[in-house]
Amino acid sequence: MNRRTLISSLAAAAGTVLARPLFGTRSGLSQLSHKERVDRALRGEDLDRPPFTFYHHYKRPTAQLEATDHLDFHRAYETDIVKVMNDFDYPPSTTGKWYELKPLDSPYPDQLATLKYVRDGLNGDAYFIDTIYGPYMTAMLLYQSQPQLAALPKSEEAQDEQIKSLHEFQQQNPEGWHTALEAITQSTINHIQHAKKIGASGALVSVFNAESKFGSVEDYRKYTRPYDKRVFDALADTRLTVLHLHYLERPYIDLFKDFPAPVIQYSVKTSGIAISEIRQHYSQPILGGVDEIDYRKLTVSDIRRQWTEAREQAGAKYIAAPGCSVPNDSTPDELARFPQALGI
Repeated sequence: MNRRTLISSLAAAAGTVLARPLFGTRSGLSQLSHKERVDRALRGEDLDRPPFTFYHHYKRPTAQLEATDHLDFHRAYETDIVKVMNDFDYPPSTTGKWYELKPLDSPYPDQLATLKYVRDGLNGDAYFIDTIYGPYMTAMLLYQSQPQLAALPKSEEAQDEQIKSLHEFQQQNPEGWHTALEAITQSTINHIQHAKKIGASGALVSVFNAESKFGSVEDYRKYTRPYDKRVFDALADTRLTVLHLHYLERPYIDLFKDFPAPVIQYSVKTSGIAISEIRQHYSQPILGGVDEIDYRKLTVSDIRRQWTEAREQAGAKYIAAPGCSVPNDSTPDELARFPQALGI
């Protein structure tokens, strides 16, 4: 039995467990479609259950294989939103200096092809969104790809040193930094326009550096925020764009209030910040609450408790999800626990 067949069979079996809705069963609510459920959550209306999504990386070599894996995952686990992972690399500089970049029509043509395949495969069954790294994260990946850094051992300590080195580059070569960020930002915006034409309902945009190890709050304002804001402005007319705060510390919380993001996501696990605290600062729907770090250890009861507590703190505008992607080596049985925890 191959992985795809195993996923489908386990998910089918999971449908017989905890099948009753955990929310209201008022007439009509138990028949909500994926899109109806999401739309009602965005407006804070009554639901049969919260909409949910989760995801991991596939890292497949072609757009068609990427799309097939995303569609199989959605059908196996009945996700309400299909977040299309972007596992394709931003093109490096050709000059030998990582920061000497030019704007591109799209840095991710294979991702655009994946979005088309997903759109056609879904045939309107659910909303799908793109995945975009914020300009800082893209710059960091390009910086780390330099031969002298790429050859270093992979460790948390090594990454911390690279983050420190990149911060020094910002301070010592601000012209080079802003040249790179300008090109990356414009290329990202160009990509966004293509993705919207394809039919994506927005994008999850990962803001990577809202934490002091990347620099102070003032550093974020100076070196990154203007570029992040432009990316979100390009997505302002979308239904489901997600402000994903990959790292988050309290001093940075209020920096994003003017970002036109319909949904906000962060990791309760890694930040230590309760959803009730974020709700005091942001009124839009919150996506998250489930532990993505130790996801493989969670039981169905653990996941149910986590999303229930998150929903109580977030209120009606809530979408159940982990704080980020779950481990890529999660087994089909482990993955099936999430929909089970929602009564699917």
